[in-house]
Amino acid sequence: MYVTDNAEIVIDAPPEEIWEYVTDPVHWTASNPEEHYGLEFHTPDNRPREGATFQQREEVAGMYADLHGRFLYVDNPNVAVWAGTAYYPLLRGLVTVRIPEGGTIRLEETDDGTRMSHAVWMDFPSNRRGRFLKWLFTTVLDGKARLYDHTNKELVFFRQRLESEAATPTP
Repeated sequence: MYVTDNAEIVIDAPPEEIWEYVTDPVHWTASNPEEHYGLEFHTPDNRPREGATFQQREEVAGMYADLHGRFLYVDNPNVAVWAGTAYYPLLRGLVTVRIPEGGTIRLEETDDGTRMSHAVWMDFPSNRRGRFLKWLFTTVLDGKARLYDHTNKELVFFRQRLESEAATPTP
């Protein structure tokens, strides 16, 4: 039982420059400091590549998650597809809920700049517990809206940083 969302923004920068900036785990973590607690790519250069695993500690809709994922497909600087499992400790860690999650990050050149999008999904189990968790997430926690806000905040941060850096004259 999927919950999905997609955020996109146009950034006045070429895809290569955006890719270089957003794939730095320091920048990704900084893109949402209230909800990101760290990102590590398990590669020698700490950058994503096809087949590489990663770990991200974050909050989604006010719930802490420890996400362990893998890049299924990477076409630098155009697209990265990732999937993993987010571990949500509930009741002070007494119960841990595991939710498969994933996303597709795209960079597409347009006449106005580069459209960056991040389509994300969460797959709640198709059983009684999963239906309850999905209901809790989407209604009580307003999770769908907060999932969009979380993802959109990252994209807005990237646009602001990349466009302000481009406008800053070099000495």
